[in-house]
Amino acid sequence: MKLKFTLIIALFSLGFSFAQEVTLDNQMYQVDNKTIRSNGEDVTNILNEEQQQKIFDLAAAKRNELKQIELEHKASEKAKKQAEKQSKQLKNLGKKQKKTRKALKKKENVIAKKAKAEKQLAKAEKEAKKAQSKYEKLNKKGKLSVEDEAKWLKKIEKLNDKVAKAEKKLKKL
Repeated sequence: MKLKFTLIIALFSLGFSFAQEVTLDNQMYQVDNKTIRSNGEDVTNILNEEQQQKIFDLAAAKRNELKQIELEHKASEKAKKQAEKQSKQLKNLGKKQKKTRKALKKKENVIAKKAKAEKQLAKAEKEAKKAQSKYEKLNKKGKLSVEDEAKWLKKIEKLNDKVAKAEKKLKKL
């Protein structure tokens, strides 16, 4: 569609650049360089200088008007292309921004998971240390029966396993 329109304008302006049709006193004249024709006959010598000048001036004005229209068309095409280019750049910028946000969110999630894993590890170590300390204290005082000692050792083993799992999870991240 654009190509057809541009081609029509180009042919139209090309046609007018060779011969301009001008109307003066209800008479049609064709102006080609320095010759004036009416109904296909050269009437340049028949017309007086004032009429010739008016016809040449009208032809020049028409030619300038067509050039102006062509320049405006070219400028609008250029502006349209520029707008399309900016639109495309804006779209690409939006895509890059979306990717950046997604990557940032992913990093934030990783950091949050790591912080949670560190917190769980610290809590597990604290519980294991506390249980170990209490067991040693009770064992030192001799207040543990064989059954209680087995329970405490089992509890300490579970807490140590919990610490090992938390460390493994933290290393995984």
